[in-house]
Amino acid sequence: MAGLPPHIDLELRLGQEADLKNYTKVLTQSDVDGSSRLLLEREWVEGEVLPGMTQTRAERCRSRDGVMFEFEDVNTNTKHPLVLKKWASNSFVLTTNWNRDFVNRRTLEEGDEIGLSWDAQYSKFYFSLRRKYWHHV
Repeated sequence: MAGLPPHIDLELRLGQEADLKNYTKVLTQSDVDGSSRLLLEREWVEGEVLPGMTQTRAERCRSRDGVMFEFEDVNTNTKHPLVLKKWASNSFVLTTNWNRDFVNRRTLEEGDEIGLSWDAQYSKFYFSLRRKYWHHV
């Protein structure tokens, strides 16, 4: 399936029965500036991700401690642990190695478009770099 866009390849690998909750984000400066966290849209996390978890896990995600999940990078076929948690600002973030495992390893920059998919059946996330931002000089 080489050459297919990552989200299409993922859907084909998992099969039609997969019920993925997809999220697309254009990275901001604060997502890639070394603060080692990715800010997520609260509506997506509360509406799509948390309902697919046990009540205990969802409550821990709503806390400052958070829950560690496996993130599979579908472009590189590698797996990385990240913590999903809620900040005091009521925003949800991914922390713990975001900078090392994704920003630095994938050379992510402001303007790049990423995709996240939540798979409640296996309680894991999929990551894909959907589009690199082209910096016009």
